[in-house]
Amino acid sequence: MKKQAYTVIAMVVLIGSMTVAAQAQGSGRTHLRVNIPFQFNVGNKLMPAGEYDVRSVSDDSSNVVLKIENRDGEAKAMSMMRTIYGKAQNSAKLIFNRYGSQYFFAQLWVDGDGDGLQAPKCRAERAAQREFAALKVAIETVAATARR
Repeated sequence: MKKQAYTVIAMVVLIGSMTVAAQAQGSGRTHLRVNIPFQFNVGNKLMPAGEYDVRSVSDDSSNVVLKIENRDGEAKAMSMMRTIYGKAQNSAKLIFNRYGSQYFFAQLWVDGDGDGLQAPKCRAERAAQREFAALKVAIETVAATARR
């Protein structure tokens, strides 16, 4: 009888700790809402200006897949992001690199977190970067504040 009681207690503790671990892992996923007042590129895909939901689809220690979708669901893009390290941010934001009138999604930062996410540069952005470097024109970064 004692052995069964210990087994039941051990099972309750095990299941409880697994539940807490699963909730902690699930809460680490990113989900933000952001209004972007200009059209922008995510990789090779051009996205219209508007309100977007940004969420992580899969989490990994070094790579995260982000899904960026406008509120209508008509414009969607996914990007494999890599983790970058910086200082803790006061507000959640998406960072864009601006080359003339072209904007490219570059980074995502979540408020209170020192880890950010960086998007790879697509072919068009690398070409714009080379062109601006040849002209000795500085690249601008533009931030769009996000909310949870």
